[in-house]
Amino acid sequence: MELGALAADPVTVGTLVGALALVMFAAAWHKLSERELFAGALAAYRLLPPSSVAAIARVLPFVEIAIALCALIPATRSAALGALAVLMLLYALAIGINLARGRRDIDCGCGGEGHPLSWGLVLRNLVLSAAAFIASRPTLERSMDWIDAVTLVLGVLAFYALYLMADELLRQATRLARLAGEHGRES
Repeated sequence: MELGALAADPVTVGTLVGALALVMFAAAWHKLSERELFAGALAAYRLLPPSSVAAIARVLPFVEIAIALCALIPATRSAALGALAVLMLLYALAIGINLARGRRDIDCGCGGEGHPLSWGLVLRNLVLSAAAFIASRPTLERSMDWIDAVTLVLGVLAFYALYLMADELLRQATRLARLAGEHGRES
């Protein structure tokens, strides 16, 4: 089988890489702008030794920034996308462990207050991991014209908008389920 048959189109790869980098930059921004909130969420998972939570909460946003930056550089892209995929799998695992423990009411720590754990977050992180894996495939060598550039930019924005909408739907579904449960107890 030829490499060309396995290689991905550069616009598709560029769209995925750009969107994943944007997701990582936004995640790091939330963690840096709400340091105490993130450290509290990280501690609530009860997966790390309490003595290491503060240090990991300080370092993790910079790891996310480094991964995002390296994903944008062709020479480091493959390793960065591998790291991104592994990080998303670790996040999914941490959420899944706490859901299995019955701990749905802790904040996920993924940006902004009030985002309780859900299986939807596990799925979201698995999808992001799969997207990183897909984007790490070899890319076809072809010239790019202006329409490719426009398509790439619009694709990144569309992917990120879809990510934000899905994230908000997950947040609202969890709130709605909680309200329905409270209403059921009142009846």
